Amino acid sequence: MTRSPLAEWPLPAFRLNNSFVVVDQSSEAEQLFGAPETFFELLDEGSRPKAERLLKQRTKQKPVELNFMVGDGLFLADVHYRWDSDFSLNLVLVPKDGQLDSITAQMVRLRGRLKETDYELLKEKERSDELLEKVRELSAPCIAIGGGYVLIPLFGNLDAKKVEAIRPYIVSRIYEYEAETVVVDLTAMGSVTQEGVNYLESLVQTLGVMGIDAVITGVKPDHAQKLHLLKREMNLRFEASLESILKAASAKH
Repeated sequence: MTRSPLAEWPLPAFRLNNSFVVVDQSSEAEQLFGAPETFFELLDEGSRPKAERLLKQRTKQKPVELNFMVGDGLFLADVHYRWDSDFSLNLVLVPKDGQLDSITAQMVRLRGRLKETDYELLKEKERSDELLEKVRELSAPCIAIGGGYVLIPLFGNLDAKKVEAIRPYIVSRIYEYEAETVVVDLTAMGSVTQEGVNYLESLVQTLGVMGIDAVITGVKPDHAQKLHLLKREMNLRFEASLESILKAASAKH
């Protein structure tokens, strides 16, 4: 079965038709909300009129702050949205810090069970989390270089395991830096698998909905063949040199 293009998006994301019926959603969205029929049924009563008014605007707008219902609670998120056509609307939800109560509660319960059964197991988990965070930082550091630019130099091989480790880290850091342009540098990248190409596609799509431009640089000859189709389908921007991008960032700073 062909996987949905939204399946691997690292945040809750939806594709709606012009009646705001959900026609596709990311795995993250499905885990949070199940299988909603319409987008508006996910919102609390106070957020629905605001969403109906703003989402009908077809021009590029700032993110909309809305309250979503999850189980017996609510969480607040910035909703980035873009109309692809008169019949297709894409949305990405970026939860506000401390607002995802249901997930927080699950983590608290998990930590409680670990502490009750084996305190040392909890300590090992914390140490593993710290090591994983270091792996993420070393594999794909996010560097603010001024002028709204964020540089992500990728190291090693871009495959499914690395994608799973670095994806949440990259998206959260980009959002924290309030990036306008993300530069993905492949200079130190070894091989690029098909899973790696799918990751780049997913990341660029997410950034586009959030109003962030993406630029790829440092492409090697063996990368070019796999990335050629991606460039054609997504009108992706490539730069031959990181130096020219840094000059552009310095000029805006």
